[in-house]
Amino acid sequence: MGGGGEAPAAGTLGAAQLYCEACGQETLHRIVRLSRGGPRRAVAGLARCRVCRLTHPFVSVPPRRTAIDVVVSSGAESRRERLELPPETMLRLDEPVAGREGAGRIRRIDRTDGRAAERARADHVRTLWIAPERPATVRVAVIGGARSTTEQLPVRPGLRLAVGELLRLPDGPVMIAALRAREKTWRQEGDGFPVEEVRVVYARRTAIPPAGSRPWSRLRGTPSSRASSRSATSRSRSSPGTRRNRAVPRARSAGSGATESSSSFS
Repeated sequence: MGGGGEAPAAGTLGAAQLYCEACGQETLHRIVRLSRGGPRRAVAGLARCRVCRLTHPFVSVPPRRTAIDVVVSSGAESRRERLELPPETMLRLDEPVAGREGAGRIRRIDRTDGRAAERARADHVRTLWIAPERPATVRVAVIGGARSTTEQLPVRPGLRLAVGELLRLPDGPVMIAALRAREKTWRQEGDGFPVEEVRVVYARRTAIPPAGSRPWSRLRGTPSSRASSRSATSRSRSSPGTRRNRAVPRARSAGSGATESSSSFS
């Protein structure tokens, strides 16, 4: 930094970074006099620019901050914190909170109107839910008839997802029906994005499993009971009687009537 004058000692209250109209930017100033008054929490007085030597009055107002409740989860336990951020700070799901000490990413955003959001300005947020880091995955909502399931797809560098493409999951292949990315749901075939930009994958199975408690049934033959296997053993049966060859036809009751015969039910 140019200009005359000695640099102030570290930690001194006699110097500050202030905007200088002559220099057109913030420069180091020597505080000549402090005065009371002005906006709340403001510091006012007279200062001299260390670059151009201009002495001018100043009013320094701390930037406005907004307070947010933060719930930090760690396993089965959670704790509450109070965080102050500039109102224009943008908060997004699955991102760390700028200016907050400690690891963790945003898992839920509750706005002041009671709704959940994927992103919001700090002055529109009531509560943030933060959880520790976890392996990077993207949620896959698999639609199968009247029911749907959710799976997690590991994020691999260089992977690109597109509507209409086949995606292989541990439970079988699925067809991508839609993607949630860039705050919008994309449904046109060919719409694609790097996996890092995708928040939700909507997919349908290419083959529908049969009904049952298990997703797939193994093919097997028809079971046979032990009783049926024992039924082939010899057992008592009714006799069909003695077979005889008839040599003379039976008499007819009429010239062209039906032959009279009798039989007994066995």
